Amino acid sequence: MAYIYEDEDIECDILESYGIFSAGTRNWNKEVNLVSWNGRPGKLDIRSWQKDHKKCGKGIALTPEEAEELVKLLSKILKAKGSSARAKPGAKARQKKRPEPPQTLEPFYDELELLFGADPNACKSARNTLLKKYHPDKNSQNIAFATRKTIKIKEAYDKVMSWWRENGLA
Repeated sequence: MAYIYEDEDIECDILESYGIFSAGTRNWNKEVNLVSWNGRPGKLDIRSWQKDHKKCGKGIALTPEEAEELVKLLSKILKAKGSSARAKPGAKARQKKRPEPPQTLEPFYDELELLFGADPNACKSARNTLLKKYHPDKNSQNIAFATRKTIKIKEAYDKVMSWWRENGLA
């Protein structure tokens, strides 16, 4: 895909996708990919992308050596923060693996314009953003559509959040 920055053409090819580490609203996600910029060798790339990968935000591209140094630095920082956090005496620190929502919730995530499995905070933020956009008071030209859309957004949010609450995660 080609990006135009001012008067320059910037070519970009995603060679390999490693994953999304933060699902955002409005179809933007923070991702880690192997990306070739302007035909150069691929670099580890960390940035925000639109869901369809037609646009990207600011980010950072790293060589393998730079990525290794970054991992070392982050490990050192996280290790230091972990040792400063104090657990209650006798309590073991436990990390639960977050369960994956059932596939039956996927249409509701789509209605909220979110990536499937986004957390409750992202769901709430998406709901608020969409309600502001589609509320009948903002769409006086087509009140019937705005009302239906508002109801669908609220129903989708309620369905998703009900699952999160049932699983003790919201």
